[in-house]
Amino acid sequence: MNGWEVRHSRIKADETQHDLRGAIEECVFPYIPKARQQRTGLLIDFLNMKGTSSDTDIIDLLMLGENRFGVLLANLPGTVSASLEDLSLVKAALRDQKTSDSSAAALRALDYFFSENFQSEKGVCAFYALLNQHERQINFASAGHLAMLLYRPSENKIYRLNTEGVPIGKAIVTAGGNSRHFNSSLPQIKSEVADFIQNDLLVLYSEGVLKARNTWGESFGMQRLLQLLRKNGHMQPTPFLVEVQNTLESFTLGEVQEHDCTVIALKNMLPVVDKSETDAVASFKKKFLSIEDEEYLLQVAEKYPDARISELMNLLGDRYIELGHEAIRSYLMAPRSLAPGKSTNGRSVVHQPHSNGEKNIHRQLLQQFPTRQLIFKKYEFRGNTGVIGQALEYYQNGKYQESLIEFMKVRKAIAESESVFCFFGNLYLLLNMSIKAKQEFIKALKLNPKSTHAICALAYVSLLHEDYEGAIHHLSTAIRMDDNLIEFYKFLKRLVESVNSSSEWIV
Repeated sequence: MNGWEVRHSRIKADETQHDLRGAIEECVFPYIPKARQQRTGLLIDFLNMKGTSSDTDIIDLLMLGENRFGVLLANLPGTVSASLEDLSLVKAALRDQKTSDSSAAALRALDYFFSENFQSEKGVCAFYALLNQHERQINFASAGHLAMLLYRPSENKIYRLNTEGVPIGKAIVTAGGNSRHFNSSLPQIKSEVADFIQNDLLVLYSEGVLKARNTWGESFGMQRLLQLLRKNGHMQPTPFLVEVQNTLESFTLGEVQEHDCTVIALKNMLPVVDKSETDAVASFKKKFLSIEDEEYLLQVAEKYPDARISELMNLLGDRYIELGHEAIRSYLMAPRSLAPGKSTNGRSVVHQPHSNGEKNIHRQLLQQFPTRQLIFKKYEFRGNTGVIGQALEYYQNGKYQESLIEFMKVRKAIAESESVFCFFGNLYLLLNMSIKAKQEFIKALKLNPKSTHAICALAYVSLLHEDYEGAIHHLSTAIRMDDNLIEFYKFLKRLVESVNSSSEWIV
């Protein structure tokens, strides 16, 4: 268990529920008292980890009566200027449909609202689900959004629930570049109904979860999400989301991501009514394939690329014949992200890496950067407490994760100063958390714009991200301020030569 997992494993479920909900500033997500959740048998919670992108994940929950709920997850493109008041209007438009039993109708209303109030060539991807606890049914519709996942512990299987639909409020770009005329998505949104049984866990997630990247540029991807769901899907929503948060932060080493990472989890705690569980499961399987069944369908389709759907159904057998021609066609046409390195049609995608020469140059530059002068300094804190003393001991012994965990306990009690920010910046660099390190060095510069330590550190962060122009700029600035940065000057000359930059950078 690494440091991030240790830190988050200490969070209790009740504390986490409050902690997760507090992470959202832009979203209005009414709190449902636990007594209400337990009475209706539907437990709900969500996780939102904000990204740096201007795109915004919108989350909303509608209480439509004692046993009916609506849940929305949508992504508002950054090109749309949306204030908190605008988002409240979005939610008001959705609530106008609270008497409707059709999730598609609700998305159509939002389509009209976005068409009238916002302008976006990309459109808004959205997923809306109506849950009827009295009948143990879910009515759902998608407007170009990723599928909802259903984990059924009794089978240890995951099902992907989605419908056909395109992003709503999508603009038509005219020949003159005018995007003020909108193309209504009304005819292209369909809804579907599914029975759910006791202990089923429903998971809505944003694209940012799949796109979350680690230091080595790997995406979190669908396979990791599916593994996480299989391992923890038996949990109730709040502890499940704690595991999601732990896993994402462990994977990314806590670095802030570009896109919002949002997950909504809903769990039904009540048995089915008016029918047996066996009948409910049989009804469900007439409409939906498990992930494993989907993969088998795609394998057969790839093996027989010229076969018609009716021929594929005969090859696949009764399980697939029962679904019908239209359902098989939908599964074959649906976009999917089953694994890193897969395209939407299931074929392998070859990523274009840097050439070996470029990789070698970058590696050499990182090795040549005078990091020892920058990072390996001896620090002391006045009025050392036992916690700080332990944290410094960990730091000096190279146990940086443990050091960070201890420092986080008393960080608020440590007076802010340039050296404190630089220390934490160095600590984050040693943990390969370059984005957090950058934030600390920027704070140091706000206190002292002439902090050459912070400026040289920002040069190293730029170098890590292969922003050579930024690295040259920062180093040049620091050298102008301090003539004694001899090693950094030597490196700057090598850097300029390596990237064939103009010598005018060196002044």
